[in-house]
Amino acid sequence: MNTLFIKVCLQGGKYFVDIKTFVVISIYELAEKDKLKLNVDITRLNKDCFIEVSFEGTDFEVLSEPPVLSNLSVWPIILLDDNYIISGLCSVSRQICRLSDKEDVKKLLGFREACLVACAETSIWTKFCEIDIILMVSNILTFKQNIFHMPEDILRYESHLSQPVRMHNIYKLARNNKNDQGIKSSASHHELEVPHDYAEGPYITLADLILYPCFTIIFQYFEYNTLSVKAYLPLTVEWFNRVRHQYVLPKFHLNFNKLFNKTIIIPKVSNVSLYKADPVHMVSAKHHTKQYKIESALNLLKPLMGCIVNSLNPIGFNNNSFNWDAIPLPANPHGGALPASRADRKCKQLENLIKAALEVVGEKHYRIVDFCSGSGHMGILIALVLPQCQVILVENKERSLARARNTISQLKLTNVIMVQSNLDYFTGDFNLGMSLHACGLATDLVIQQCIKNKADFICCPCCYGGIKNSHEMSYPKSRSFKKCFLSKEDNYFNLAHAADQTHQQENVKTEQGYFCMDVIDSDRRLFAEECGYKVHLGKLQPVTCTNKNNLLVGQFVEKLE
Repeated sequence: MNTLFIKVCLQGGKYFVDIKTFVVISIYELAEKDKLKLNVDITRLNKDCFIEVSFEGTDFEVLSEPPVLSNLSVWPIILLDDNYIISGLCSVSRQICRLSDKEDVKKLLGFREACLVACAETSIWTKFCEIDIILMVSNILTFKQNIFHMPEDILRYESHLSQPVRMHNIYKLARNNKNDQGIKSSASHHELEVPHDYAEGPYITLADLILYPCFTIIFQYFEYNTLSVKAYLPLTVEWFNRVRHQYVLPKFHLNFNKLFNKTIIIPKVSNVSLYKADPVHMVSAKHHTKQYKIESALNLLKPLMGCIVNSLNPIGFNNNSFNWDAIPLPANPHGGALPASRADRKCKQLENLIKAALEVVGEKHYRIVDFCSGSGHMGILIALVLPQCQVILVENKERSLARARNTISQLKLTNVIMVQSNLDYFTGDFNLGMSLHACGLATDLVIQQCIKNKADFICCPCCYGGIKNSHEMSYPKSRSFKKCFLSKEDNYFNLAHAADQTHQQENVKTEQGYFCMDVIDSDRRLFAEECGYKVHLGKLQPVTCTNKNNLLVGQFVEKLE
């Protein structure tokens, strides 16, 4: 049975939930209840659970003890079968819609079911719906000052609604709306005049149903404090009324802090959409990789040149044997749809990481997490060659895990668990974290998770130019690099972008690109060493198996004071 797990606080006979849980409950009320059982874990009242809700008419079971697997990720979660966990507001909400037999609920997933399918780590839009708006509501309801600063995220949404619609089938839609098949695909989105009535365009989607409860709370707060918002948020108010006429929220109650001074400060925000595809958000890599900028950054590195060392030989490569002939075809890259040359390279990449894992794990009964696992090539191999270990695949892409699920079923593996979530939502204990070509800051999130658990790590980074300061991560990582790039972090990011210039052997920048890879990975190595690790930086063998061929292997030694 598919099960939705939520945490509920009980006080004085009343139920209280946090904003994420309230959103999930609101969407759950629309779905087909016989396909998704609701389990409730009663916990102590905390500062995040400020929404009083009623479960009248809703069937649910109170847990005496949550199942072990439920501890692997941030709640709310959905447990499918006995080895598949879904976590994260958007992913859980998507799955609720998918499990429904109601056609109008399924349609909320939008064109090709793509609504909010991208993860918050890479999508500005998903991050807004899953993180920014939730945090904003929490901040508003705990606001105690007399002068009210209008949150920037509210104004960002108002600006978003004023922008032209951006959607995959927009030209087809415009031609149908205008009954004009002559509209060219070169026409600007503004010229198409597709109405931006809802969050993602002319039709209501899951994004609207996630944002609607949040804005309901926000507007109740404004109304309670007699703050008029129509003058500041006309498009948002129109959007809100459209959604309100179609959907009714579960009963809830809030206690607000009163504002004694009605002064409102309105900050300035950029007049852009919340889509990453908006050209305003795009900064060309050429901006970072102009040679004079790279040379300026390299000059700052001179005090650290002795720390930038790549041992070339990867850990475990010569000490451990690995026989592809012994691997069942479903777990072999050659057994899938990859072209033969790409499958060969994939095999060589995987072999390096498998041998490193054999070296680190030995005969120990480890719990191993394959972060950003994709369709599970590496994690499934680990489960086969280290059968005494439990392997957890953590991946946010539904389709990738669907393929992994099929392979695990074919191989009848019983030591693999799948977690569909952003990697920073993973909360389970483990002994070894691994990642192969986790893009940009994802590699650093993996290392961060490992450090938090005092777990060993094996990471082959990728997309160095994708690293950036965010709500989860800041750069540089190590004390030495922070000192070197003090107040000049742009120079650091210039080197990160230069590290991606390794695709053409005949290009004069390729050698420089590989050195910049070593620079960024040396920063990662030094940071882990500051946290009590012994770290080895080497290269996958043969080095031609991939352009992103650095391998970081960290083994926890002790906590350093």
